[in-house]
Amino acid sequence: MLVVSNHGAVVGGGELSLLDLLRGLDRDRWAPVLVVPDEGEVAARGRELELPVHVIPLSPLRRPRLAGASSVRALTRLARATDAMLIHANGTRAMAYAGVAGRLVSRPTLWHVRVADRDGLVDRALHALATVVIAPSRAVARRFRDAAKVRVIPNGIDLKRFAPRAPSGLLRAALGVPPSVPIAVSVGRHVPEKGYRHLLGAAAMIERTRPGVHWILVGDGGLRAELEGEAGRLGLASRVHFTGSRGDVDDVVALADVFVLPSESEGFGRVLVEAMAMGRPVVATDVGGIPEIVLDGETGLLVTPADPGALADAVRALLDDPARAARLGAAGRARAESTFTLGAHVDAVERLYAAVLGRVAPDGRSRWL
Repeated sequence: MLVVSNHGAVVGGGELSLLDLLRGLDRDRWAPVLVVPDEGEVAARGRELELPVHVIPLSPLRRPRLAGASSVRALTRLARATDAMLIHANGTRAMAYAGVAGRLVSRPTLWHVRVADRDGLVDRALHALATVVIAPSRAVARRFRDAAKVRVIPNGIDLKRFAPRAPSGLLRAALGVPPSVPIAVSVGRHVPEKGYRHLLGAAAMIERTRPGVHWILVGDGGLRAELEGEAGRLGLASRVHFTGSRGDVDDVVALADVFVLPSESEGFGRVLVEAMAMGRPVVATDVGGIPEIVLDGETGLLVTPADPGALADAVRALLDDPARAARLGAAGRARAESTFTLGAHVDAVERLYAAVLGRVAPDGRSRWL
């Protein structure tokens, strides 16, 4: 089985979910071969999982190059050389190349779609090439007018890693947060659709009425310098801590009195499941796949997107009512355990593989590739 990644770097939750899937697959049944467009953390983690990793450049779809044809040829050669019976493409760019290669070698191709935004002709073309489309939420599934090929399989997380725990005073100090002050945490890329300018607006409102709250923003992206400048202009330079990307997200989330996701669009919202699994109360926007994760008033609070006032009110409400925050956090953990386990996600994907392959490989072997 070829697994083609959109990115060589871990850009967001899509790559993390793919790596979790690869870690969870039953190796007695599946023999994944990982393809990345360039070297990076995805390749490194794939090798740590003892997977064969191949680097095949994939030109951006908006800037196609003649090299794209050679990339398709390389994928077809690899599919034949590894006797792959299935191709799993993680993302749009991966599917553009994997879908063509799959047709050339007559192999079923699964397109794992992670975002809800429609892409016109590209969507129609890749939907036609795909044997099956996997969507992590109903919101992403609605990207396609023809839903016959679409299967909704929610992402899952490692509940052992993301489990309730006492916050680390050493980490708190290392991040520059004073003892005993309330903390709001957010995790995500610093890009427009993540809505961090609205979070800063909410932080400024809370500082005026409930001073002393500190905000820890984990992540990086093209808007980071602009956001840091805005925090300074709002007088929040000492309150907002930009950490960059980190490998200890779970330890940072454990510091949170409230977890906040201010997205303007969101196909799924993996970080919300992680925060809920850790028993943290969450405030998020009512967009995309988020309402499929956070049940408003039961496992967290949902607010209208691009509304700093509504975001500030919800965060303040939880900070002012620790008992309510604790109830929401406990309910969030229960929902993560019942609905978003990694085991359930892997099992659903494996069952889909088996269904696509007709339960046995065409040559009758019992080990599916």
